[in-house]
Amino acid sequence: MNRQEARESQLSVKFVDIVLVALLLVGFICLLNYYGYALLPFWGDETTFLQPAENLAKGQGMGTPSLDNLLPSIAERTYWQPPVYFLVLAAWGKLFGFEVMSSRWLSRFFGVGVLLLLWVLARRWGIPRWLALACVAWSALDLTFQYNSNLGRMDTLNALLLLGSLLSFTAYQRNGRLWQIALAGTLGALATLTHFIAIPPVLVLMLVLLWQGQQRASLWFILPLFVGWTMWLLYAAQDWQSWWGQLALQFARKGSGGIEVFLLRIPFFQSFLPLYGVFPTNGLPFWFALAVLSVWAWWRKHSPLTGWQTAFFTATYFAATLGGELWYVGWFTPFGYLLLTVWLCFVHKLAPKRARLVAFCLLWMCWQAFNVGQAVSCVSDLKRSTDKFFAEVQALLPEGAFVLLKGIPDPFPYLQRNRPDLHLLYLSPTPMADEALRQVVNRAQFFVGLTGWGHEINSYLAEPIKEWRFQTPHGVWFVKIHPLRKTNSP
Repeated sequence: MNRQEARESQLSVKFVDIVLVALLLVGFICLLNYYGYALLPFWGDETTFLQPAENLAKGQGMGTPSLDNLLPSIAERTYWQPPVYFLVLAAWGKLFGFEVMSSRWLSRFFGVGVLLLLWVLARRWGIPRWLALACVAWSALDLTFQYNSNLGRMDTLNALLLLGSLLSFTAYQRNGRLWQIALAGTLGALATLTHFIAIPPVLVLMLVLLWQGQQRASLWFILPLFVGWTMWLLYAAQDWQSWWGQLALQFARKGSGGIEVFLLRIPFFQSFLPLYGVFPTNGLPFWFALAVLSVWAWWRKHSPLTGWQTAFFTATYFAATLGGELWYVGWFTPFGYLLLTVWLCFVHKLAPKRARLVAFCLLWMCWQAFNVGQAVSCVSDLKRSTDKFFAEVQALLPEGAFVLLKGIPDPFPYLQRNRPDLHLLYLSPTPMADEALRQVVNRAQFFVGLTGWGHEINSYLAEPIKEWRFQTPHGVWFVKIHPLRKTNSP
């Protein structure tokens, strides 16, 4: 093959790669669009995150009225989460509306961005084209990543910003240009102000620069972090007591269960168990082993990763596992598959038997696709059950009723749109102040949701008026409507 033919062949391969990645992304979006409002069903977080964004867009502060001060002053100011997602959602909502499905479309586009950056980063790290494509395909087929990308939460935006920071940091390590490290710092700052889970890996990147003795680059990386956090703290200065109170309750929830539960999170068992016991997942069962192997290999100087890469992946792993939330599994997924492809590339160089490696990649994709098929099979039934639930609960509630909500599907968006006469309040998963909760429950008339999730008010619940059954291949759950008894003790 002469030089011209080789060059044309290389361009052809790159074109094929772009086409394959584009097809993956289109298929990913189409699949999530089919999931719609059924997989996952509407979640309470989606409403509680939409409200501060909508209020901000209307110039009415950044409160969350649906929580009615069950957390300190949250109806006026939302402090329990950092503000970047709310700012982005406010801008998006002004263009496309403040509906749950609108916020889900935003997450879908963030998911596409994550997959695209993942492919670019894999190629920058020297991973072969076919293995980089496998990395993207594995992430796109992972059900926990799909769930995160079809939910109006900040996890996918956070992963996108953190991947962008990692890509810019990689470029700086190779080229040494200050604008690259400034961009890495800016994206890292935005990631930490989107969700606290990004703080450990971003701090690792900062410490790497300091360890390498790159003072100038360190300043450019730290400056956006300083500016961003200063701006948030200035906003918090309007009400330090509420800021501290909301965050204290949020972190108390993370630490609930004691040291035993905390240690049990380290092996990341939640990554391969059904989500909430009923929604199918298809994650790798050996993320913990891969993380341990990476640290051990770096210590023994036989690692395919540099020291800073090992530190980044270790921090990312522990941020996801120790955080304890099931959403963090999907957040970690693209980083986990990037780590896996680095190791597979290393193994391939040591024992270049490509057929076996390709067979492993295809077999894992087939296993993932089988589980995705299981998830798809329940979408139609979930949509029918959800539509029936929404219509019947709307008809059951009397005019002007005060209703507490906590369950899945969350009927808040439907009732808010179709029954504006109702007073709706969502019970936060974060620990709530006892006196505020007692006052709210004594005013309320009904509870709609999962009885087990409303354990804080069990003593108030009368016998259910009606219940609705929901089913997936992994289990069944019931949503009930209870009248509330009036009592003096919770």
